[in-house]
Amino acid sequence: MDLRIDIRVYSNVTIIKKEDMLLKWTISEVSKQTGIPAETLRYYDKKGVISPKCGENRYRYYDHEDIIKLQYITVMKYAQFSLEEIKTMVERFGNESSAECNEIFRKLLSSKIKDLKNAVENYQKIIRLMDELMPMVDNMEHFCENQPQVEAFIKDIYGDIQRGEFLPKVERIETR
Repeated sequence: MDLRIDIRVYSNVTIIKKEDMLLKWTISEVSKQTGIPAETLRYYDKKGVISPKCGENRYRYYDHEDIIKLQYITVMKYAQFSLEEIKTMVERFGNESSAECNEIFRKLLSSKIKDLKNAVENYQKIIRLMDELMPMVDNMEHFCENQPQVEAFIKDIYGDIQRGEFLPKVERIETR
């Protein structure tokens, strides 16, 4: 029987056969395959985020499961998870969970969802600002007329970033 596993990384899909799951890769091979620098892989190992197996020659060897974990780690880093949060998430893979563990996991995910939604809202404000500035690019007089509104818009966004808060209402700059 041929076991196939579908691994999704961004928009690429890789099909791995059962016999490929038995492969082991060195740190340099994993670095080339994932784009994660070898030093970063060593750091993850040192911090206990991922623990590749050691061979008889004392080299670290990564297996298929480690590659999947590194993909998760990459996505979580992109989502602004701290290394400690990533470690918490990765430790949960393949382990039995208690009600207490589930609650910690639920709180962490809820917090990250809120943070990401706030970041999206902030990026949307920045995009609105850029949309407002676009017609002013070729007309310096128009920019000068609207400079106080532009500065207020930027000050709002800056304040939101500094406070970690995101104000729902942003006034629109008058354009001609």
